[in-house]
Amino acid sequence: MKKIAINGFGRIGRAALKVIFETDDLELVGINDLMSIENAAYLLKYDSNYGKYEKNVQIEGETLVIDGKAVKYLSLKAIEALPWKALEVDVVIESTGIFTNQADGEKHLVAGAKFVLISGPTKDTPTVVHGVNTGDGKVSVFSCASCTTNNISPIIEILGRRLGIKKAILNTTHAYTASQTLVDAPSKREPRMGRAAAVNLAPAATGAALATTKALPEFAGKFDGIAVRTPVPVGSISDITFIAQRDTTVQEINRILTEEAATSRYEKVVYVTDEPLVSSDIIKNPFAATVDLEMTRVVDGDLVKVMAWYDNEWGFTNQMIRQIQSI
Repeated sequence: MKKIAINGFGRIGRAALKVIFETDDLELVGINDLMSIENAAYLLKYDSNYGKYEKNVQIEGETLVIDGKAVKYLSLKAIEALPWKALEVDVVIESTGIFTNQADGEKHLVAGAKFVLISGPTKDTPTVVHGVNTGDGKVSVFSCASCTTNNISPIIEILGRRLGIKKAILNTTHAYTASQTLVDAPSKREPRMGRAAAVNLAPAATGAALATTKALPEFAGKFDGIAVRTPVPVGSISDITFIAQRDTTVQEINRILTEEAATSRYEKVVYVTDEPLVSSDIIKNPFAATVDLEMTRVVDGDLVKVMAWYDNEWGFTNQMIRQIQSI
């Protein structure tokens, strides 16, 4: 039984708690976040995307009690002061969105954790996408990249290996996130991220394709992309367009993806469907990528388009939990 702690109880941190509580070989022993325990309990219990949490959530002093299971709740700013050694923590999920480098990750090790998984892209740690380069997760501090990287990396790995990819470009149609503003306001990130998230389509930069090349370095310099943020709170779809090494057909592409989705490597990571899905159908889907087979296109033999749905919160969180299980 691996003991898990969560640092940062935002969208991903709360989703991680819920997935851990449904995973037999993991035990959540600690949460650290600067918001009050009352606010944490409230946001855990009621969720605008996923509805009311089915488990009973109570507060007892500095402890969250979820269906009778006590989880220590902390509000410490200094990572080194966290009681991970006393709690016998095996893995910390670092989901603040702030501590995204090797040095900060190592502070959790100083506090007593054995491994640190960062729930976002980093510049100086290894990147591990479960199923794609799972074995690289033996290092003590690593990044699981982003929701979009977890969505597209399996597709790139599969078709790169089975068919060959000369170069590729991504466009992800992505639900809005907390990095955008609710109403028009200045944005430190980029001007369009300051436009009202719930009423606009907003083109934006994304590092998801470049992060994919950290997990699959053979595609460095051959893969880039953009995002279009959309006025839905959750549920996204990636559009991957690439030039194949050889001529192919829609039928071959879909056959390859269907075969790979049934393998032990990808059976929990990739799903294929020929049903006419829309974004709300993907909410709380645990797969990293749900390939929409009806949308596959091939032009003149070697120009290929593949589209894959993903719940940008729930699917990504499940990928992180799978990677923790594989350590």
